[in-house]
Amino acid sequence: MKKYLLLIEDEHLWDEFKKVLNKDINSEILELIKERIKTKGGRREK
Repeated sequence: MKKYLLLIEDEHLWDEFKKVLNKDINSEILELIKERIKTKGGRREK
């Protein structure tokens, strides 16, 4: 398993994100990544 460090520069935005969490932060971020991949067809934008 790889581990990544997430740096948040906008503290207000981060506080708002934490308020809408339904699960732990890692699970929520993973869900956002999966959703983004689905909406972009799994391809990287160039």
